[in-house]
Amino acid sequence: MLTADPQRQWLTFWLCIWVVVVSLVIRSQWNKRLPSVGLPTIYLLQLSILHWFGAMIYAFPWYNPKSLYLISQKITLTTTAIGFTQSVYGVIGFGVGTVILAPIVEKIVKPSRRLYVPKQPNLKFPNNYILLGVFFYFVLGPILGRIPSISVLVNSGFVMLSTGLCLACWKAWYTRDKRALIKWLLISCCIPFVTILGSGFAGFGVMAVVPVLIFVFTFYRPRWKSIILLLLFLLLGLSFYTNYFRDRNLIRAQVWGGKGFESRIEQLQQTASNLEFFDPYKQAHLELIDGRLNLNPQVGESVRYITSGQIDYANGETFLEAAVAVIPRILWPGKPANGGSGDIVSRYTGVKFSEGTSVGVGNVLEFYLNFGTPGVILGFAVLGTVLRVIDITAAKKLLFGDWEGFSFWFLPGLALISPGGSLTEIVGAVAGSVVLVYLINKFYIQKVSRSRALPTASYY
Repeated sequence: MLTADPQRQWLTFWLCIWVVVVSLVIRSQWNKRLPSVGLPTIYLLQLSILHWFGAMIYAFPWYNPKSLYLISQKITLTTTAIGFTQSVYGVIGFGVGTVILAPIVEKIVKPSRRLYVPKQPNLKFPNNYILLGVFFYFVLGPILGRIPSISVLVNSGFVMLSTGLCLACWKAWYTRDKRALIKWLLISCCIPFVTILGSGFAGFGVMAVVPVLIFVFTFYRPRWKSIILLLLFLLLGLSFYTNYFRDRNLIRAQVWGGKGFESRIEQLQQTASNLEFFDPYKQAHLELIDGRLNLNPQVGESVRYITSGQIDYANGETFLEAAVAVIPRILWPGKPANGGSGDIVSRYTGVKFSEGTSVGVGNVLEFYLNFGTPGVILGFAVLGTVLRVIDITAAKKLLFGDWEGFSFWFLPGLALISPGGSLTEIVGAVAGSVVLVYLINKFYIQKVSRSRALPTASYY
């Protein structure tokens, strides 16, 4: 077994490989012939939040976890290094699918020209989706969120909100309304604070704003400004996470305790008054990231647990459960597949979690526990190919002014992006979003009066 220093050297090497692959994927999306709306980049950013940053802190020679929680969960340099290696294999597979395989598939399929017909966009479309997203999540969610099958549709509220905000930013950019673009970006960045005040959770809000920022990143010019702003967002995001996790229990005590919004806002103000920027030399900051943004150790534990012969590979068991998830529970009340990761993490890592603790299986671990390293590489290659094809189709729809067609591809594409969830959750979310966007576009949006059209635009 490698000692600490060689392990950190390998971690540094794999961290660099990860950055290179992500850079190549982003570069490929600047292809003039095959445009992008940023779906592969959105996925890689969310995957990086769960894997890259957790590995990064272990590359620091001064970091060693000391909290009882991290020690009890077997979170160590060794398990992180083993798990991150599998994650890098997955990212390489994703890059191959996105950069190499997706263009080949797109060329073979050769979509009919009738699929891309210039249209006059409905200028009210973005606002309608924004309002529907807010209504679905904040109004219907508390009422219908626990009803089988219906909950899948209701929980698509944030995906609808992100889609509407993306289109609002696109509309502002091509009408050269910089004030409107800044306004929509600021509104997007406020979503995490709204979810914190409303439910005590920041993750849902962050995952709603990331697609908007990456979407704008794909068309904003000059590109060097986009890159700088994206890097600034990542640095500020780390500071946001460390401050949120530091005071999370205090915030949730206000929210879950039924306190009024004044008390909740006051607690957020206290958190802001004690704002700490992320410090890579501060043990407390590194442990907060290690405990909340590091899925590598559970992958590493699974690798050790399975290769030691204590349990066999699942051999596609969770894939079958995901396939069953397409069937609505309202039609099959007793279907065996359940949303969430269940006890799958405990079963395939041997790590016991406290009762009531929700541990997401994540894409890397689920691909590995089914077919090992080949499953990780192939699974991510397929995922990258599918997501990039959806991405290309949505981008072409957008460029031809077909905003309804864009939403029909973009919204399910966002639902497909869940690097920390299970395949069962993902399949159910995608199926639900397809149904939802069809019903909305068919029976609601088409009834909205059309305004004067925008001229057909181009990214380039």
